[in-house]
Amino acid sequence: MVGLGLILLQLLPNLGGQRVGISALTFLRIDPSPRAAGLAGAAITLKQDPFAAYWNPGALTSLPHLSVATSHTFWIAGLDYAYATILFPLRHSHRLGFQGQFLTSGPMERRTEFQPTGTGEYFSATYWAMGPVYAYEFSDRFAAGGSFKVVREQLDFFTATTWTVDVGFLYQTDVRDFRFGVVVQNFGPNSRLRVRQRQRDRAADLTLGSYPAPTLFALGAALRVWAHNAHKVEAFLQLNHPNDNAENLRFGVEYSYTGLLFVRLGQKIGVMEQYVPTAGLGLAKGWGRGRLRLDYAAEWLGPLGLQHRIGLVWERLVSSVSRSSS
Repeated sequence: MVGLGLILLQLLPNLGGQRVGISALTFLRIDPSPRAAGLAGAAITLKQDPFAAYWNPGALTSLPHLSVATSHTFWIAGLDYAYATILFPLRHSHRLGFQGQFLTSGPMERRTEFQPTGTGEYFSATYWAMGPVYAYEFSDRFAAGGSFKVVREQLDFFTATTWTVDVGFLYQTDVRDFRFGVVVQNFGPNSRLRVRQRQRDRAADLTLGSYPAPTLFALGAALRVWAHNAHKVEAFLQLNHPNDNAENLRFGVEYSYTGLLFVRLGQKIGVMEQYVPTAGLGLAKGWGRGRLRLDYAAEWLGPLGLQHRIGLVWERLVSSVSRSSS
């Protein structure tokens, strides 16, 4: 897979590479889903997964019952990233949910050119985004959805508040479960850091700019390539077009056994210094009146080292809203 990725990398032009670093609020790009991370981020066509609230709201209609998901990412440089979402089924093919994502640095000691070992003062960086998610199933083949997020960042005495929206759809066929999707993610106004009033005198000489959110346009497809008795293998392909980097491809393969054991592999093509495949595992078991799934993914980020994600998904299997009513 690595050899194939290197060949395709040579064929994929570096379109947009000159845009690297032009966006703000880049924490919005951190993938919260261990399942998606194990598939190298080829996630906009994933079904029956509450993390679709992040990747493609249109895919939420594949969840007919109450569903909850949460995850924790041990991000680079000791940062912690958490995500949670909940989805409620409504009548007439509607789905309504809520999501939130949080990134925090913890306390960091302030350093200056005159006190490089620390001043004794501490500051922190905190980023969060949250808001509602909605999806509608127009037919048994086509569904669409969207989300709205209020986004807030705070770095010491600098703050910024803005909003973004996501829009996506999923089209399903009856040929080997082939489906494809389109998503526009993190579309919204520019973000501008402002100085809190009590610190204005200390930062009066700083010039603050205005930068766009990390908007992403993505196309994806999925196909059931093999199935036999309790075994199933699905393949995923996704093309990403970010506003602040070069285009890139994502490939993923997921093997499942009786819907209880999952093994995932993925490869990113066109992403700098990420030539090592991603990998993930999943275990599911009935729990209470629903089903609980535990997911894990590992991703090598080059010089930044190995990054881990863990997540829990719970789906209620008994609901007052039946599929016939939706």
